[in-house]
Parts: sequence; structure tokens; C-alpha cells
Amino acid sequence: MHRRLGRAQAQAVPLTRAVLEALLRACADDRRGLADQVMLRLGYETMRRRAELCRFRFDDLEQLPSGKAGIRMRFSKTDQLGVGKLIPVSPTLRDLLFVWGEEVGTRGYVLRSLSRPLDPESPLAPSQINLRLRHLQAAAGLELGGWLSGHSFRVGAALDLLETGMSIEKIMLRGGWRAESTVIRYLRAWEFE
Repeated sequence: MHRRLGRAQAQAVPLTRAVLEALLRACADDRRGLADQVMLRLGYETMRRRAELCRFRFDDLEQLPSGKAGIRMRFSKTDQLGVGKLIPVSPTLRDLLFVWGEEVGTRGYVLRSLSRPLDPESPLAPSQINLRLRHLQAAAGLELGGWLSGHSFRVGAALDLLETGMSIEKIMLRGGWRAESTVIRYLRAWEFE
């Protein structure tokens, strides 16, 4: 069956820096648009999976002694024991999180259901990330050869890091991958785009 049909796994459409900027321009100037901006920047900068993005809480945001900010990821697919990891965030994302916190309150989940935005314990369902990305892609008029998904953050950011000359080992650390083969598979599919 594999010889006849093949085994190739469909790779996520990359959400690169250029795509990110186009999606940010398509965000509405309201609460929904602000929530979308937070989702986009948080996904791209942290390179986390959908479920991991939805688990970030406002109290996970930390100020580092260097003056920079980071957000603590308490659990992940590759950290089931909850050792945790502090992920650096840009000043732009840090400031955006403060603005979003003023809008919805700084307790509970960062990404939350907008049908109950003031309920800090009502996180956004991971499936909503794909829906929001499709909506924003359509609003931005982006033809990317497929629809963006939650994994698009990981693929696009990894490609951007590779373009800057970052080593595979450092990309693995940033994205939380344990196997080099996984990163190579992501990058190989889009390397010549």
C-alpha cells in the first residue's frame, strides 16, 4: 500500500514573518482583533503547538533579571513531567500581553474564549486556533497553497530561523523538538520555496 500510495505526510503551510505581518494587518480594530494579534505573535514567537498555546496563563509571564521578558511553559508534548521551560518573548509581545490583560483581566488564561472573555478559566479551545488562522488568511487574501494551521507557527518560525543561519540544534531548542529528524522533515518540505 505504501509503495502504491506513498507515505508522505502533509506538512503544514509555513507561517513565516512575511505571512505574520500580512495577518497582523488583517486583524480587526476591536477586541477580536486584539485577541487575534496576541494569538499570532504568541504562536510565532514561542513556536508552540496549539494545545500548548492555549495553556499559557498571564501569571506565566516573567520579567528576567536582564530586563527582558519570558513566558513559562509548564507542560508540553515533550515535557509530560512538567519540568517547564522559560521562553523569551519580544518587547512587542510583552507590551501586547499587557494591553490584552487590561482588556480582559490579568488572571487566568491568555488565549480565552471570546464568548466568555471575562471568565479567566475558560481557555480557548485548540481547534479555534485553526479556525482563526483560516479566517485571517482569507481576510488578508493570502494564497499560500493551502490553509494555515496551528503547526504553521512552528514550521514558519523554524524556516525563518534557518534563513538567519541559526543551527539546527538551536532551532530544536527554540521549538522544543527532541528529534533532529522531525525538524529536518519540517524544513526539507519547504526549503526551496
